[in-house]
Order: sequence, then structure tokens, then C-alpha cells
Amino acid sequence: MTHSIVRMFLVSGAAAGLMAGVAACSCSVGSSSHSVSKSDVASQITSKLTDAAGNKPDSVTCPSDLEAKVGAQLNCEMKVKNQTFNVNVTVTSVEGSNTKFDMVETVDKNQVATVISDKLTQQVGRKPDSVTCPDNLKGVVGATLRCQLTDNNQKYGVNVNVTSVDAGDVNFDIKVDDQPS
Repeated sequence: MTHSIVRMFLVSGAAAGLMAGVAACSCSVGSSSHSVSKSDVASQITSKLTDAAGNKPDSVTCPSDLEAKVGAQLNCEMKVKNQTFNVNVTVTSVEGSNTKFDMVETVDKNQVATVISDKLTQQVGRKPDSVTCPDNLKGVVGATLRCQLTDNNQKYGVNVNVTSVDAGDVNFDIKVDDQPS
């Protein structure tokens, strides 16, 4: 008889994040066109994510320019002491040539999937066949992500909900659907 791995209802997980004290900030960059250059976005990330002791990211890279449109998003990569972190940038307002955006750490989708798999393995005693998440998890209390767990050829939805962010550690609860999808 095969035991289903989804007998759990709620577990907590955590993933290490950015430098201490970084959660989100609102930044403003002038832009003469309908986008903010990727170098300007990277510069703002470096500036805003430098801590009080002057520790700053070793490098920040963004894949493209940020569209100057409310809701536009860009996922950049930041390296700090040989570790790679993700930073999500979201445009909050555009007034003329002034574009404002928030930036927040994110936990890589593969790291979230690994935490889910590890927590289920601890609770149930065996690993699920697979866990996949469609996007990175924003490191903001209340942020959610819907992942998918496959076990014994059945697929289950997994709700991920950020419960706290403390000194760069993103803590979240995990709830597996009771029935396969």
C-alpha cells in the first residue's frame, strides 16, 4: 500500500535572504523615455541595499530596462560575498519623466520548491516525486505563491504564504491542497 505524501496540512519553511534589514524601498529615477535603463535600476539597488556599516552588493545585474509603466516588473540578480540573491523591482508610479519603483528581495523559485520538498520529507518520511514553483517568492509579509507538487502521478496545488521577514530570512507557511487537481 502506498502512502500519500499530502497527509500534511500546514508546515512552515524558511529561506535565507538578503543582507540584514532589507525588505523594500521606494526609489525614484528620472527617465527621458518610456523606460528606466537597467544600469540605473542596478545603481538604485546598489544604493538602497547598502547597509549602515557600508556593506554593499559586489554586483547587481538586470536583464533589461524597466518599462516606465505602473505594475511593470523586473527581476535582477545581486551578488553579496559570493552569494546570489534576487531582487524584484516593481513600478509604483510614473509622473512625467519621474519613475518610482519598489524593490524587494525574492527567494528563488527552486529554493522555495526545495524547502517545500524537504519539509514534506521531514513530516511524511519520504520525498515527493517533484515540486515546482512558477516564479520567485517575494520577501514581503503576506506575499503568496502557488506551487505544484507531484506525488504518485497525482498533482496537488501548494499555497505558500510569507509570514515574516527577519534580518533577511523569509519565513513562510505551506498548505498542500487536500485533493489532487
